Amino acid sequence: MIFNLGAAASLSAQPLPVADAHLHYNWDQSEILDPAEAVRRLKDNGVVFGVVSSKPPPLALELAAASDGWILPFFMPYLEPERKGDWFLDKRVLPAAREALASGQYKGLGEMHLIVGFAPSLREHHPVIDGMLSLAVEFDVPLSMHVEAGSHEYFQPLCERHPDVRIFWAHAGGVLKPESVAALIDACPNVWIDLSARDPLRYGGSQPIVDAAGRLLPEWEQFVVTYQDRIMVGSDPFYREGNLHWDESNTGWDHIDEFIGFHRKWLSYLPAATARKIRLDNAIRFFRVDR
Repeated sequence: MIFNLGAAASLSAQPLPVADAHLHYNWDQSEILDPAEAVRRLKDNGVVFGVVSSKPPPLALELAAASDGWILPFFMPYLEPERKGDWFLDKRVLPAAREALASGQYKGLGEMHLIVGFAPSLREHHPVIDGMLSLAVEFDVPLSMHVEAGSHEYFQPLCERHPDVRIFWAHAGGVLKPESVAALIDACPNVWIDLSARDPLRYGGSQPIVDAAGRLLPEWEQFVVTYQDRIMVGSDPFYREGNLHWDESNTGWDHIDEFIGFHRKWLSYLPAATARKIRLDNAIRFFRVDR
């Protein structure tokens, strides 16, 4: 899977280009923001490569098309937007995912949400969940997992069962501490992470990873330096202002400057070579991008 970053890089006026490994362009965003404007906002933030998944899935193709090839579209297995919590019970998912990958239009699978209390145990084979990981191997594409639990031990049996899948773990588990994230990626060498949504507006509001100055907390900085070759960043532009109802427009793209700026801030405290890996180079390697 090869993509050329030349077009995006040449248009970017930002001093430090960044790869955004976690984008969404959903139905409740597309109604207030067209793809061209979304791409413009990414360029204004120095984004030269991105990965997008959408509800419904075809919207990812629209954002990718607007980028002239530097945004990679993934197939999200929610055939209706409301199936986020029980997509793995939908028998249509595997045939639809196979068709999507076979078309050549989609370049990966996910984001796939598995949240304890709603999702099944991962200790035993599940026909749809494990089937998606098998498809990733068959078509040689990466797969994005949003696995949220109180411990890495929930996710570990699944990634150990599929050692050949290139998995990136969204939000590094969301609420998990660095020692738990480290235990998972030590157990599963095929798992990389992104730190999207760890900013103060989302997970970082209750489980911060940075201090008041925007620098990583000591335990997180040690983790990031230790695992610097397997960490990426992403904006995850999903956010609801105040108490918006579920069927109102999602305004996450209005905060794209803050989301990307959050990462730029903590990265600025790291050694330049380490920061560059996390900001750009790791995504280039993981997604097999041709620069």
